[in-house]
Amino acid sequence: MNILWCITGAGHFLENCFEAASIISLENRIAIAFSAAGYEVCRMYGFQEKIEHEFPERFLESDEGASAPLVGRLSRKEYDRVVVAPCTANTAAKIVHGIADSFVTNIVAQAGKCRVPVYILPTDARKFQKTKTPIYVDFGKCRQCDVCNAMANCPEEAFYVSDRARIDLMKCRGCKTCVESCLHKAIEFGKEVEIECRDLDVRNAELLAGIEGIKVIGDIRELF
Repeated sequence: MNILWCITGAGHFLENCFEAASIISLENRIAIAFSAAGYEVCRMYGFQEKIEHEFPERFLESDEGASAPLVGRLSRKEYDRVVVAPCTANTAAKIVHGIADSFVTNIVAQAGKCRVPVYILPTDARKFQKTKTPIYVDFGKCRQCDVCNAMANCPEEAFYVSDRARIDLMKCRGCKTCVESCLHKAIEFGKEVEIECRDLDVRNAELLAGIEGIKVIGDIRELF
């Protein structure tokens, strides 16, 4: 089976999605399409090396332009299935309202026209959820050292000082070198936090299931 797997800009479910994609790719061909935010978030969460090693066929929104020529492959039936996982609340809202002005929403719209099944894992399907944060400085533990080991050892030079030491997540690639370097354990990565999703976003996740050609899944294991 040939699968076009779309990644949007959510950290929620991201690790599970890559684990599932790795397993599924053992017996299927997977091409990954990243929204602009999706690629940025994958980098923040430390998945860039995994992506480059395991998924050689990948497409970035920045390379596709406004017309997203990749979607033409759907009309030629080059893909048997489209997967959007994780699917952010923003992407879900656009799909529900028929808006196709981004790379991933364009793919979903074209898949519908070409009768290619679409499987979507929305991030905001439940009111209360637990998710994991990207890397950050815990100011309660930070001692504001004169020489910050975490900053000095960061290979991406992602640390900077404003009112205090902070991390530029647009430079960070989630390597965790800073976590290991900080003497005071002030760098947190993957901390579990609880969020409260908006009722609007929960409702849009429900409405996805009513769109012809789309199957909403609540767990990535439903793809197996």
